[in-house]
Amino acid sequence: MSKYKQVYEDIKEQIVAGSLPAHHELPSENELMNHYQFSKDTIRKSLALLERDGYIRKQQGRNSIVLEPSLNKPQSLTTILTMGELNHPQTHDVQTKLTDLYIVQGNPILMDIFQVDDSVDFYRVGRTRTINGECVEYELSYFDRRIVPYLNRTIAEDSIYHYLEQELGLTISYSEREISFRYANDDEKVALDLGDYNMVVVVTSTTYLENGQAFQYGSISYRPDKITFTSTAKR
Repeated sequence: MSKYKQVYEDIKEQIVAGSLPAHHELPSENELMNHYQFSKDTIRKSLALLERDGYIRKQQGRNSIVLEPSLNKPQSLTTILTMGELNHPQTHDVQTKLTDLYIVQGNPILMDIFQVDDSVDFYRVGRTRTINGECVEYELSYFDRRIVPYLNRTIAEDSIYHYLEQELGLTISYSEREISFRYANDDEKVALDLGDYNMVVVVTSTTYLENGQAFQYGSISYRPDKITFTSTAKR
């Protein structure tokens, strides 16, 4: 990882964890240089990235200031975060509702993605997410029951990933993602508060454990004005 990304990630983690609260001024560039032992150019690149991603605001003649957490700030394509982690500390009213939970078997798409035969079954989990009174996310996920043998409403409406990591001891490693923009289907029209929109942003992903085994496949559909993404490109 590059030096400026190291600084970026460290300061971002402090902001997300609440140790650098909103309206708090960051140390000066010189203080950050001394702390991280990196050049001023590296520190400035880190701060520029933090500002771009909505974590801080630079001030003329003063230190940068931490902004109020916002669930609408760009989400990084290079990290896997739950809604609870995005909403820490809890500055938004976020409600997750389970719409369906049942077992499926013999689905050709799932069999191809997970490279299994029809003897393997999966949990199908449908959830909606309401943020400050508006239902703006619809999630549909499939979990390999050889890895995730049990789910219920309490787990699904709390945090499935917390259950997998803390209760089952699984280590979630990475996710392959595809982003598309399309017309909303019938389920999304019913589930989401789309207002004047007739289209959704869909993130489809396959997620893997540290041993490279896929355990989840699914998609999250967003109302288009409620999501943006960010990534760092290199040449």
